[in-house]
Amino acid sequence: MQTILSAMRNRFVILPGLLSISLMAAILAAPPLAAQEATTDQPQTAPEASADQPQSEPASSQPAPEASSGTFNTRRTFKINWDNTIKYSNAFRIKGQSATLIDPAKNVSNTNQDDGDRAFNQGLISDRGDILSEIDVTYGNVGIRASGAAWGDSAYLGTSADNSPSTFNALSVKYNQWTEGTRDLVLGHAELLDAFAFGKFNIGTSTLSVRGGQYALQWGESLFFGSNGIAGGMAPVDVLKLLAVPSAQFKEIIRPVPQVSTQYQITPDVAVGAFYQLGWRATRLPPVGSYYSTVDNLGQGAERMIVGPPIQIGPTTFTGPLAFFHSADREPKNWGQFGAQVKLRLPGGWDAGIYGIQYHEKVGQLYLQPFGPAQTNAQFMAGQIGNFYWAYPENVKAFAISATKSVGSVNYAAELGAHFNQDLVSDAGIDASIASFGHVAKPDANGNPLYAVGKSIHGQVSWIASLRPSVISKEATWVGEVAWNMLESIDKNPGILDPNTRKHAVGIRTIYEPTYRQKLPGMDISFPVGASFFPMSRSSVINSFGPNKGGDFSAGVSVAYLDAWRFGVTLTGYYGPSAGFLDANNHFSMKQDLSDRYAVSFNIRHTIGFKFQSRGN
Repeated sequence: MQTILSAMRNRFVILPGLLSISLMAAILAAPPLAAQEATTDQPQTAPEASADQPQSEPASSQPAPEASSGTFNTRRTFKINWDNTIKYSNAFRIKGQSATLIDPAKNVSNTNQDDGDRAFNQGLISDRGDILSEIDVTYGNVGIRASGAAWGDSAYLGTSADNSPSTFNALSVKYNQWTEGTRDLVLGHAELLDAFAFGKFNIGTSTLSVRGGQYALQWGESLFFGSNGIAGGMAPVDVLKLLAVPSAQFKEIIRPVPQVSTQYQITPDVAVGAFYQLGWRATRLPPVGSYYSTVDNLGQGAERMIVGPPIQIGPTTFTGPLAFFHSADREPKNWGQFGAQVKLRLPGGWDAGIYGIQYHEKVGQLYLQPFGPAQTNAQFMAGQIGNFYWAYPENVKAFAISATKSVGSVNYAAELGAHFNQDLVSDAGIDASIASFGHVAKPDANGNPLYAVGKSIHGQVSWIASLRPSVISKEATWVGEVAWNMLESIDKNPGILDPNTRKHAVGIRTIYEPTYRQKLPGMDISFPVGASFFPMSRSSVINSFGPNKGGDFSAGVSVAYLDAWRFGVTLTGYYGPSAGFLDANNHFSMKQDLSDRYAVSFNIRHTIGFKFQSRGN
């Protein structure tokens, strides 16, 4: 414990530099609108290494149509709101490395999924400072908003604990170092998050809201399992943050993209909306060699996929193991992602939605490109037998309906949808366009794919409850969601569907959080406890849906003082049958690949705000 406290004291020195970086990234911006399409209710933050629990909401994150015809600020108030949140966090590994997950003798595929595990022994795994800067400027019913984030993690300074050169996948650095791509994301990084403008206009008795710029957008009723709902096609997510904070709600992990959107409130009971995205972004995965990375050729910093040890042919010995080297990924075009929705307020207190979208996938499919006569002598000597890259499927179509209703202090929500031209969970595709002597149609990520394609059905039910006083606490929230998906048909390449998958998959996640107000003057304390369980998770439709017959859990203490200071301690663990991400046959194991990554994290954060308001005529 003394070591932990000492680390917390010594690392505040990096925060002033992060503050200056973040403030340079911030741009003027505007707050979300009532009755406009739902962006994330929380600012889009950088991936966090500490396991902060999300704050539960009292109602669905997807707003219903307005109950009034819309009112406007006719006096055109000018407002500025600028908040800066400074945070320090650290985390400690409390379980040693598992041979099941790192030893090639246990599973030959462990060669390509052990770097992140080997990089950290028990002890410090994250030592991080964060700055989040948000600024809103509004004048009447128009405005602009921006936010920026910067962070640095000194746990990635120096060298790692990796002591296995023969299974280390990177080429550019020694086996006990992190690649430049990995360090760029975790050692120190700054980025612009939101940057958009909005306007709200009166058209007779109706209102029109418009928004343009960079921001996150979420439709439907997904609470935790956004990848299972209509929301999963609308934005990339931050998997790095999700793994560190496994009970985070989906709206907290989606990332902003450039787009324009509008919502027209026709009547108090009917609204229509649409969006068109102006750019594509990939989902942010844990960079290779970072603590939560479980695949050494997936994520930022990926360089090589090892398939065998160095061999000798006559007097010649290869200088490296036989491997596929990472080449340029096949990213989708920046256009062609759009959608429309209709929101209805129905009798009996029900709110309903109808949605249709077209999107490009944010997580790619693995393509292997073996060399033929095009292989050079230098490549041959380095052990390079080909390239690997990730191809991102295009033009997936999804349609869904949703319904939500509040009964007393509980909000219930449900969503049911179908996906078409859906890429399925597949083995690696073989791109033979280089290896063959004859003409081979070059594969792509759309009309000529090397992965299975089909149709799927998705459904989920969620609840958000404010509980009555009990012997545990006077105040508590309980949120949860059950998700299900089904493979309806395979339309292309059925033979490449991963054989470990099944037709149906089911997952459950829930959080219970009792709160104790004013235990000391100005201090509130809560004890969030979260868990997931996947009774059937071998999904043919969603890769990494969850560990079959396993899950994760988290338990913590959260303290808020005067709503400006927040402190937290969280334990995160994982359970279920343990195995690497891939089995010995390079199929997806569908088991728990984080079983040895138990961690306890600590965090403290403070928000400094500036507000200005001037009321005009």
